[in-house]
Amino acid sequence: MNSPSRKAGKPGRFAARDMVLLAAFAALMVAGQVALAVIPNVEVVSLLVIVCALTFGARSLLAVYAFVAAEAMIYGFGLWVINYMYIWALLAVVSILLRRVEGRLLWALISGLYGLMFGALCAIPYLFIGGVKMAFSYWAAGIVFDLIHAAGNFVTALVLIEPLMKVTGRLVCRSY
Repeated sequence: MNSPSRKAGKPGRFAARDMVLLAAFAALMVAGQVALAVIPNVEVVSLLVIVCALTFGARSLLAVYAFVAAEAMIYGFGLWVINYMYIWALLAVVSILLRRVEGRLLWALISGLYGLMFGALCAIPYLFIGGVKMAFSYWAAGIVFDLIHAAGNFVTALVLIEPLMKVTGRLVCRSY
């Protein structure tokens, strides 16, 4: 499962195709999140962020922040928007740093671990608002949802990462 990122546009330049694909990733993140909102903590955004980061490297942050902006426009602004701004960017950066990792099982484990840590990452602002007790209680109250999130991320990545990487690779590498 090689990353097509080396072939996505020329370094330092944005090809029109890259911009369209980044916008498509952001739109897929929003559509996937909205479509699965009826199932608590089951989502495809984590997988799409990983695939986008593996494909586009640091440019994937454009899609991530477009997704966060769209979510804020749909659901309104709140503390969760600040969380999303660093949480999804962190997943993209981790994916970029681990881009040499091969195999769907390892990416499924990474995605599952990220889902498990999601509540702890969301609790960070509460350290500054109410201290360690508030942050811990926020995290502890949602641990069951983090377990569901971890399982959903693991299964989703295990099943879909290879097909998504193949399709994305074909789209990025296709010549005009």
